[in-house]
Amino acid sequence: MFQAMRLTGRSTHAPEALGPSMSRVGSGRVSRMMLCSVLFALCATATAEPVYKYEDRGLIIYQDRAPDSVQDNGHSILNNQGVVLEQVLSRQERREARKREREKELARIRDRALLATFTTEEDLIRTRDDRIGMIDGLIGRLDDRIRILSERLAVVDKRVQMQEKSQGPGNAQETLYAEQKSIQRNIENAWSLIDSKAAERGEVADKFEDDLIRYRELKAQRG
Repeated sequence: MFQAMRLTGRSTHAPEALGPSMSRVGSGRVSRMMLCSVLFALCATATAEPVYKYEDRGLIIYQDRAPDSVQDNGHSILNNQGVVLEQVLSRQERREARKREREKELARIRDRALLATFTTEEDLIRTRDDRIGMIDGLIGRLDDRIRILSERLAVVDKRVQMQEKSQGPGNAQETLYAEQKSIQRNIENAWSLIDSKAAERGEVADKFEDDLIRYRELKAQRG
């Protein structure tokens, strides 16, 4: 559009631009052919130049160069007839598109790994059960530890109570108080670890359930 407008200005002075020798030829056939060729080349060049359309603060802008990176929230590339040749995404859209491509590639990698790791569905189920079994075993051992610590804490509490009964509150042996706090802290840590492992068990179970569904889909696709 813009180049076409500039072309009109140039074409009115085209004979002078061709030089004195061409002016002297006048209406000769060769002169007219050369003139037409030059004008045709100029028109073709002008027509080939694209027009960039984008929006800036609510205004639609048309120009003969790509918008600056600061302005580039997506733009269209048009020909001189206004036909869209290409739609260029905004920076945010390009980032999101790259993110989607990475996610697709990771999904393809996971699919390949899933098929390479497990020969049959039973292999996957057995691996899942082994992983969950290990977590359940650790939770069971932590539960036993809490039981033992609780029994030990009950003994220490009783000794503290006996000494405080005879010597007054807060006057039991310092070592008993220190042991009491240590046992309580160990019990709290064990419970915290149980909570963590319980959450991990749920995540492992969910992951293997998703893997199992996807494994069946991939096997079905392969026939």
